[in-house]
Amino acid sequence: MIRFLSKDLLSGLMFIGFGVIALYFGQKLALGTPVRMGPGFVPHMLAYILLSLGSVIALGTLFRTADKKEKERYWIPVAALSLVVLVFSLIPWGSAFIANNVLGPESQQTFKTMSVPFMVASILVADVVILMLLVSLFGRPGAEAEDLVEMPKWKPITMVTIGIICFALLFERAGLIPALVALILIASLGGEEFKLTEVIGNMIVLSVLCTLVFKVGLQMNITIVHGIW
Repeated sequence: MIRFLSKDLLSGLMFIGFGVIALYFGQKLALGTPVRMGPGFVPHMLAYILLSLGSVIALGTLFRTADKKEKERYWIPVAALSLVVLVFSLIPWGSAFIANNVLGPESQQTFKTMSVPFMVASILVADVVILMLLVSLFGRPGAEAEDLVEMPKWKPITMVTIGIICFALLFERAGLIPALVALILIASLGGEEFKLTEVIGNMIVLSVLCTLVFKVGLQMNITIVHGIW
């Protein structure tokens, strides 16, 4: 349907996709606890934030393009069911039931460590999937998107992708700061304008912030500059 070609909806689905990928590749990392964070705690939390944010963006777009009948038939029951499931998961008995009978062994530890973000993200993603199915099968025909997707701009997409790949390759070999410098420089080349002073400023600010947050604040076992720190 045309409403599925909205920029906001596709952006939300993209965030959800990134969150799912992050959870998949970080599933074997130890979570630890909020007091003593393991290497997988921050990636999991960021993944749940991506899933929740993407779901909210997608749901907002679907809601704006829905008419009164769709909201009454689909949105109210789905919202009510989501609220019931969330409240049930917060009750000790309900939390134990979900951990033992609904989730698989690989997800139980994650649920016990961060049950609230886990359930919020899971419910929101499920709402997106359910509502998109209902809208596509029984929704109002001819509903148009608010902002249709334009043709993709391949230059920024390509440069940002190359920057991310370089960051991943350099992170363990050279350290956080060289990886950030490569990412920012290559991604900036994909923009309409390239101003060297702004790029250098971004490099300095992000390098300092990431060092303070991840190395000093969270005390994560990462290399800032290989062979130096």
